[in-house]
Amino acid sequence: MNPLLRFSMIVYLLTSPLLGGDALFEIRPVAEGVYAAIARPHRPENANSMFVILDEGVLVVDASSTPSSARALIEEIRRLTPKPVLYVVNTHFHWDHFWGNRAFRDAFPGAQILSTESARLDMERMGLGWPYRDKLTSSELPKAFEQWKAQLAKETDPQRQQLLRDRLEQWGNASEELKTLTPALPDITFTDRLSLPNETQPIEILAPGRGHTSGDAAVYLPRSKILATGDLIAGDSPYIADVNPYDWIRTLDAVERLDFNMMVPGHGGVMKGKDGLRLWRDHFRELTAQTEEAFAAGTPLDAAVEQVSARLVERFKDRFPPEFAQAVPLNVRTAYKFVSGQQN
Repeated sequence: MNPLLRFSMIVYLLTSPLLGGDALFEIRPVAEGVYAAIARPHRPENANSMFVILDEGVLVVDASSTPSSARALIEEIRRLTPKPVLYVVNTHFHWDHFWGNRAFRDAFPGAQILSTESARLDMERMGLGWPYRDKLTSSELPKAFEQWKAQLAKETDPQRQQLLRDRLEQWGNASEELKTLTPALPDITFTDRLSLPNETQPIEILAPGRGHTSGDAAVYLPRSKILATGDLIAGDSPYIADVNPYDWIRTLDAVERLDFNMMVPGHGGVMKGKDGLRLWRDHFRELTAQTEEAFAAGTPLDAAVEQVSARLVERFKDRFPPEFAQAVPLNVRTAYKFVSGQQN
């Protein structure tokens, strides 16, 4: 997702329930020496990671959203192995996947950070996300703090009161952390694939094509048939923001041809098989087909958004999380730009 839009979605989602307890990740073994770190609901929004214990050290897929979240992930890794982290793969340039790089570099000075060439260029082009960080810490969060304090003053339910206190504390801590954040950039980039020979667990780091961003990476374990997808596929609702949905469909076609039976997505739970991939691709195919039909009929943008959104929500509402209905209009609006030739 475009980082600015993701920040807007964060603020929209701020009213969702919080999970009690301090654990930021649920660590799930998915193969021998391979662990999915599933991000639990927390503020600020966090992303999943995966880590692989290799012969000489550890490879981590995605560095988490903040240094403190990354440090929590490092603690989980150290509980399972004394080996150092040798590689950190950033699947794309969005903040919730790479702002934790700094903590890994501090904890493991010899670790190498990897990404596609395009992802690193986007990190630099976007000023390492400073405009979005500054918007969140200087504008959106202060407004949210006032709203939560007002809600807390009126709330009578003890459980809801505690949730609001937790939210204020978590986001308050995160706001101060983000103000002084200095992310670390990747050391190594690639345009097609990188192979990491390893006797125990060979690893392929792939650039399968344009999808969620122009520089997505996926990490493939052919021996264990596991794929870490970043946000090419996730357990939440698809947001195409400013990317080309036709490119995303072609990339998912390419990814499907890989021999895997388990996916660790960028958000949400571990997925068995390829049904999750096919669901996202079906959604994009239906989105583009319906939008093409509306444009060919001469339907203006706003009317097309309303018409196509209603159809997509009706078809997919039981297959995506509840926030899907709120995401669809943005997807249709973006698809219309590509269908009409306004964007390519």
